[in-house]
Amino acid sequence: MGSPGTPIVYCLTRDRELATILDERVDGALVFFYNDAARLHQAIVLRAPDLVVIDTGAIRPEFGDAGLGPVVAFVRERAAAARIAVRPGPGADWLVGAEAGVGAVILPVSGAACADAVVELSR
Repeated sequence: MGSPGTPIVYCLTRDRELATILDERVDGALVFFYNDAARLHQAIVLRAPDLVVIDTGAIRPEFGDAGLGPVVAFVRERAAAARIAVRPGPGADWLVGAEAGVGAVILPVSGAACADAVVELSR
């Protein structure tokens, strides 16, 4: 986990607009961005974060990603104390909620609303 005064947030996203908004608005935390699940996994192995934000748009089966379930399972296994927040694609929040499992926060789809939620979670 991050030091007591500085939370660490890992964000898996390929949405540059969302990354820019989060980078500008999340104060008081160290935010790291990853554009594929393999890089996120590597980072978690090196240092467990306080919060993991998973944008489902960054999970790409065509590149060998197994889906949201395995990404969430890995985070829970290797960073058990980390909070998990998932940003679904439009109209898929009910499905994403089921796949992410109990305890995962489902974020708004809109970039600004998603950033607001992440700001609150990162405190």
